[in-house]
Amino acid sequence: MRLEKVCSLRFFLILVMVLLGSMSIVGAPSKAYGDSVSGKIIKLQAEDREALAILGKGVVSQALPAKPITDTAKLMPLNEGKWTYRVLAGEHKGTNQEDIIARPKHDESGRSWRRVVGKKYIDYYQVRDGGKIDMASEVDLVEDVLTRYTPMFPVMFNGMRPGEKNEVETDIRVYDLHDPTDEKYKGHLRVTHTYVGAYEVLVPAGKYQTILIKSSYTGKVGPASVNDVGYMFYAKGVGIVACVERSHVAAFLFYDKKTKTPKILLHK
Repeated sequence: MRLEKVCSLRFFLILVMVLLGSMSIVGAPSKAYGDSVSGKIIKLQAEDREALAILGKGVVSQALPAKPITDTAKLMPLNEGKWTYRVLAGEHKGTNQEDIIARPKHDESGRSWRRVVGKKYIDYYQVRDGGKIDMASEVDLVEDVLTRYTPMFPVMFNGMRPGEKNEVETDIRVYDLHDPTDEKYKGHLRVTHTYVGAYEVLVPAGKYQTILIKSSYTGKVGPASVNDVGYMFYAKGVGIVACVERSHVAAFLFYDKKTKTPKILLHK
């Protein structure tokens, strides 16, 4: 009788251990794509490596685990400040360029921002719900023209996954900067943003873990055809640390279409 009780107790203890073990297995979190311990490593394709070579040897280093974008406000911080870059090619090669981000003077919504790119352009952005950042318009300070996009198109948004493409079409209107009723040109543009992956980038300002957004533009504005590609490396809390800037729309109307502006961050 005593032996039977001992056996029953042992069986009960074994059963409890098995059940607890099963519960721990079932309840364990899975290492799903996008969680804190996973990420997709995407090596640069030959076409992109060739386009980015203009940044210089050693600037773009190893590919890193890339995760879905969860906080555009940190990757593209629209906060008042100044970023200083070194221009690596083109007419202004070897010079420093200051990009200044600030709020438009008469905006009360807190959702509008502008980025003054050197002394040549001003880009205007709108921050939407869900972390979406849209390009609204741009000004060419050399040619004194204003370009408006209808609808505005997203530059970045939360939830974008590595390798994902976002394609939109927008109408373009180019106006005299000093007379917004004077429409000089109009056209249509297809904009494709690709979250290429995550990469380590080394620039004078430091070493950064970045995500790479590739932007492709095709279409027609007035008499000019548009076919261009830009690359932006974004680091959390900093913004753009290296890039091959795409040409602004006015460039296809007034400038050399083949001009590229690669630049790297010196300090912020």
